Amino acid sequence: MRVAVYNLYWTTLGGGEQVAAAFAEHMVAAGHDVTLLGPDDVDHQIVKRRLGRDLSGCSWMRVTDDLEASAASESADLFINCTYLSSAIPKSPLSIYYVHFPGVPPTPRQRLLASGANLGHRLLDASGRLPAPVAGVRDGLARRRRDLSWVGMYSRIAANSEFTARWVERLWGTAAEILYPPVSPSARTDQDGTAVLSIGRFFDRSFGHCKKQDVLVDAWSEWESSGGPPSGWRLRLLGGADAASRDYVLDLRRRTIETRASVEVNVERQVITDALATSAIFWHAGGFGEDPDRHPDRFEHFGIAVVEAMAAGCVPVVYGAAGPAEIVSDGVDGFHWTTVPGLITATRRLIDEPELRARMSAAAIARAGEFSFAAFGQRLKSMIDRLAVENSQPSL
Repeated sequence: MRVAVYNLYWTTLGGGEQVAAAFAEHMVAAGHDVTLLGPDDVDHQIVKRRLGRDLSGCSWMRVTDDLEASAASESADLFINCTYLSSAIPKSPLSIYYVHFPGVPPTPRQRLLASGANLGHRLLDASGRLPAPVAGVRDGLARRRRDLSWVGMYSRIAANSEFTARWVERLWGTAAEILYPPVSPSARTDQDGTAVLSIGRFFDRSFGHCKKQDVLVDAWSEWESSGGPPSGWRLRLLGGADAASRDYVLDLRRRTIETRASVEVNVERQVITDALATSAIFWHAGGFGEDPDRHPDRFEHFGIAVVEAMAAGCVPVVYGAAGPAEIVSDGVDGFHWTTVPGLITATRRLIDEPELRARMSAAAIARAGEFSFAAFGQRLKSMIDRLAVENSQPSL
């Protein structure tokens, strides 16, 4: 098949791009002709180093927005849309929309305005030829209405977690099939690591979806000042960042002065792999302090970094909500926390009880296997084969 994989943010090299790259890599491995759609040519070597995915078998086509992506999809047999909050209309025989998250719930005022815009646009649109000023009003209403008609044009809506799938049904009014993101395991080389690790992009809080590394740094600093953790243990925070979050990163680094914590930005994939292999515990704070009904977009919708850590044998201590709570079974392969004292208590217990840590580490590795690259490929093949049967198209 001719397959087009659309992502407007390839150069961000985050979790969404890792999933888009996995779609492309699997389709190439299955013998299909894969074209990557996006505004900038994808640097295969950087993707390999940063995300661990091989896109060398893909071609590239420049598209800068949903309209251009929609036009490009017409020449594909299968269009896979991995762009966050896209509303591109698919024109290929088969199509998959991969939902990282369906957006922010509208406020009552926004719902009222959208309903009024829908009604006004419908009335004016049915009026036939309109004078230019009135036509301008109609077009303005069109921009304000809540139009989800494109959702039903996709062959399949896929969600990255049960958490996301619930919000897809709530906000878009449609069911989503769960297709967990793939995670490639890292080799475990040091069973006696004495590092607590956190991996995630550094986003300033003003952008909404912040990983809350500042909460973790402050928790660690307070713990050190009160006599713990034991000597030899340290906190490492790794992740990508762009210029827009420069002040946030600088503030984190200021907070780590004279502590056993470090902030490492835009490192190569090998540095992350080595950190995973030599750390014992993984911290995650996404969603802490946020309202799950008003701002579900600020929670971790799945948690690729959490699974990566588990696959390497790190025991996760995660904020007990959304995707990470779905991945980690509290007390079995990691711990959930809801307060900073709870975070410290769980971590202290893992440090003080090596046998518990070893047992949970083994359970974490086993659980992470359910989210492997191979498992993703099997689920993807099953999905496409079912779509092919439903639409009388060639199977994967």
